Amino acid sequence: MRAYKAADTNGNGFVELREFEKIVQLLQQYDEISKIFQELDTNDDHRVSFDEFKNGFELLGEDTPDEESLKQEFDGIDSNDGGYILFDE
Repeated sequence: MRAYKAADTNGNGFVELREFEKIVQLLQQYDEISKIFQELDTNDDHRVSFDEFKNGFELLGEDTPDEESLKQEFDGIDSNDGGYILFDE
């Protein structure tokens, strides 16, 4: 029921086509993010450490920024300052 209410963005009690399309798009993005998170979380502890985050850049073949820039990016995502990235951050 909560998902239905969230989908009904104009509050008319119905999920219209435009609203439904937006929900489908968000679910696809959620799925993609979930897969990336699982790939980064190499020790399956349901959180991503800085080292896992750093290794993820290397695995993706991305140009790895310098460690300080990478740490700033990591800290920006780690919204609760716990030293790990949790899926819901």
